[in-house]
Amino acid sequence: MKNNSLTLGLYLITAAALGACQSSEPEVASIGSCNYVNPFSSNSECKLYTGPAWTDESASTDCTTGPFGTPGEWTQDGTCNLDPLLGTCFVTPADALDYILTLGGDNPRQCSAGAMACTAFAGGTFEASDNCRGYDTAPMSGEPGEDTVFQWPTKTCKPALEGEPPGQTNGEVCTWNLISAATEEGRRYVDYGDCNIVHTNRPYYPLAPWQEPPTTDPRLDDEAWLAESDWVVSQARASACVCCHGLAATPQGPSRWSIDAGPLWVDTMSDEAIVLFAGHTDSSILGAFDPADNNGFDRVHSALPTTDVDRMLAFFQGELERRDITDGYIDSLPNVGGPLLMQMAYIPQECGEGEGIDEDGRLIWKGGAARYLYVLEATAGNPGLPPNFDIPEGTLWRTDVAHDVTAFDSGVVYGETPEGAHQYYPDALPPQVLTPGKQYYLHVLRDVAIPVARCLFTAQ
Repeated sequence: MKNNSLTLGLYLITAAALGACQSSEPEVASIGSCNYVNPFSSNSECKLYTGPAWTDESASTDCTTGPFGTPGEWTQDGTCNLDPLLGTCFVTPADALDYILTLGGDNPRQCSAGAMACTAFAGGTFEASDNCRGYDTAPMSGEPGEDTVFQWPTKTCKPALEGEPPGQTNGEVCTWNLISAATEEGRRYVDYGDCNIVHTNRPYYPLAPWQEPPTTDPRLDDEAWLAESDWVVSQARASACVCCHGLAATPQGPSRWSIDAGPLWVDTMSDEAIVLFAGHTDSSILGAFDPADNNGFDRVHSALPTTDVDRMLAFFQGELERRDITDGYIDSLPNVGGPLLMQMAYIPQECGEGEGIDEDGRLIWKGGAARYLYVLEATAGNPGLPPNFDIPEGTLWRTDVAHDVTAFDSGVVYGETPEGAHQYYPDALPPQVLTPGKQYYLHVLRDVAIPVARCLFTAQ
């Protein structure tokens, strides 16, 4: 896979510090190496060219052309000297253009993103550094690249289970299949939603709890606390959070915190998670439904979907105070979203040579095939996550392909959907005609939140 760079996306959301990064240099034969800065994560990366199909010329050209149009520094010494590291990605494509990517970085919150990008998008095997323990396995079941493409949210409506009251939508229970969704209060998301779809929205890794709950604790004799804890668990069970944080739908066990870890389950959460769920850090960048379209569950004002925001925040505030978490620690934590926050704040520059639009109206980009293609007003914001950030004001046209359809190549004519794609916006109408001489924003995604190109072009 040529010109493949490990970009950071929505997949790093709740990982927290595990230790110090350590370098891990692969000892393999190589005809050369390429050092560059990933234009989307701003991290240093290094690519070793190890496959028998590479030549000095093809490898050096691959490097100097650069991932996503960002030229790299080519050397023939065949070493990568990045330190600290998140991990190493070993890729062996069928065309024998094997390569090894070393991912630099000292932010453990990026472990999930790096591992996901390696296994899902590069089709490689991720070897984690000590900083990223637990991320050595693919985040989903199946072969690399399978079951990992973001599946767009769909709504499932089905009759209530036997013994449960009728659903609130013409007697049925209707539930969105998305990481921020919830089914009706008092029911279980695993009975009415689809965790297989949710697992494509954010990577699932079977990670050990932050800490094991104690066997003795005053809370075990506090009936009021136990009642509130049970209510929080019921809210979580009704939400898609259970797809990664409960036993019912996790293929290999919960990821970090688990609502099935016993009465003191909340102790499996890190301090950082408690701060988030108490409302002191913001995760709204991850997207949310209007509560009216989410069975009354609010994820706009609460990181854990809930029908009672104040009650939810109060429970975690109590845990924050019980742990004696200081204001200084709270103030030191960033809002949740990492590169997503950077992407939303990104200011596009003019397209480089060979990108933009040609005289035939074809949209041209570098960096490989795409699943989402946007043309926006030059002053528009950056597209983000569904369901509420994916069509920013100023969007003129968006075309994309479903998760089970092959991605399309550069050269799409503006307003003409590629084979297998559909026009998502505007709905059933031709897009606005581009004005010659006016500048527009080309935004291309390999998958949701994985940008391939972001630049301004002038219509011809």
